[in-house]
Amino acid sequence: MRYLLDSDALSDLYDPGASGHEAMIRRLSSWKGSDQVFISILALYEHEYGFANAPDDKKILIRKRIDDIQSELPILPLTADAAGIFGRIKASLRQVQRLSDKKIKSHNIDVMIAASAISEDCVLVSHDSLYRDIQAILPGLTLESWR
Repeated sequence: MRYLLDSDALSDLYDPGASGHEAMIRRLSSWKGSDQVFISILALYEHEYGFANAPDDKKILIRKRIDDIQSELPILPLTADAAGIFGRIKASLRQVQRLSDKKIKSHNIDVMIAASAISEDCVLVSHDSLYRDIQAILPGLTLESWR
């Protein structure tokens, strides 16, 4: 199987104090040799934003986590195929949920990550409820929560 970790799953994995940390470790230690796990370049962007806004006393720890993520997990880029899927998901999500321009923009990164998971044939690992809404619109999205 191929898995794409969302930002919340990454936080669980790399933060020993996170509520989902132990579950992530258990899941990853049960992998089969053919399983692959990836992150989206967008999750890296989100973590860098967190670093830039962190208090000075937490920056060293956060930088180490980001460096560990980059050295341990392959990063999926954005693709033209995923862009087309993004457009369809976003338009459908806006229509189904009757979202304003401002509200639909707040979901851009999550919709891009979902589109990447579909395009790259990955199971999206997250516990963000927005992805269940997207899955209802586009059943091609496969989700798992490892919490």
